[in-house]
Amino acid sequence: MAKKVSVVDDFDNDTLASETVIFAFDGENLAVDLCEENALGFRELMAPYLEVATKLGKHKLDKRPINGKKISAPVRPQTAKALPASSGVNVNGEPWYRHDRNGDPSREKAKKRYRDMVRQFGLDAGYDLGERGVIPADVYAAFEQHRREEGLPVGPKSVGLA
Repeated sequence: MAKKVSVVDDFDNDTLASETVIFAFDGENLAVDLCEENALGFRELMAPYLEVATKLGKHKLDKRPINGKKISAPVRPQTAKALPASSGVNVNGEPWYRHDRNGDPSREKAKKRYRDMVRQFGLDAGYDLGERGVIPADVYAAFEQHRREEGLPVGPKSVGLA
C-alpha cells in the first residue's frame, strides 16, 4: 500500500510547504520548508543583506521533492534576464568579460584573449599593472576608447563574440 506524505510549512506549522529554501548562516547549512507566501517573505527579508554580502561561491545541494514537486533553492531572487553579449554586461550585471567558471570553454577563451589585450594595452600605456591579477575598470575604459578612436570593434565583437 502506497502512502502519501505531505510536508508542512516549518514557519507556520499549518500550510502545506511548496518548496525548501536552503541557505547558510554562521557557518551552518540550513533548510526550511515553506509555502509560497512565507518563502517570498523570507526572500524579501533577506534581500537587503544579500545585496551587500560577498558571494563565496556555489555549493552543490541535494534536491529532494516536496509534495511531489521538484524544489528549487535560490535564496536570492532571480530578477535579471539574460542579456545579449553585445550589451556589455552579463546576467548578474557584471562586465561581459568576467570569467565564468561554468561558462562555455570557447567563449571563456575569447574573454581571456580580450582581458590579455586589455592588460597589454595597459602595460604599453603606462598603467601600473602586473602580469596577473584584476585589471582596473579605468584600464578597460581607456582600452575601449582607444579602439573606438582607431575605428576597431569594441567589446565582445573585438574577439569574435556577438
